[in-house]
Amino acid sequence: MENGNRGKIIIKRILRDVKEASGAGVAFLIYYLIIHSIFNAFCPFLVTTGLPCPGCGLTRAVLYLLQGQPGRAAHINPSIFLLLGFAMYCGYFRYIKGSPVRGIKGALAALTAGILILYAVRMYLYFPGRAPYVYQSNNLLAAWVPGYREWMRGILEGIRAWRQGG
Repeated sequence: MENGNRGKIIIKRILRDVKEASGAGVAFLIYYLIIHSIFNAFCPFLVTTGLPCPGCGLTRAVLYLLQGQPGRAAHINPSIFLLLGFAMYCGYFRYIKGSPVRGIKGALAALTAGILILYAVRMYLYFPGRAPYVYQSNNLLAAWVPGYREWMRGILEGIRAWRQGG
């Protein structure tokens, strides 16, 4: 196959997927605008519990990567590199080979395990003192569940006391 034709086929596959996902993109944008204006956050887990999720900081990490700052991206959330590798793996099969992604279940399991391990380590090292691993008191459970705010305050105080050695 000629390189020019191959490039056109790849672009056609990408554009078809973008078109098919446009409705989801619009819904995503509406969700973002509404939730961000109310809670100054995006993540449904964070908005609900006030706790950071494994994906917290990924948007900023993507922006840092796009700006050519991989160190800052890794500092915010190193999972970005796992996701990038996964996207490249899937993109190779989907767009270049034009076939279903081989080994998708195993790749997805490895991605999930890697992200959760990084999350656990970073929560242990940084929560609740370093962004994005901080508690957001403006959350739904604090507003709707009696005692949640006090319960979380006790947990945070316990973590801080433990980190200070007593």
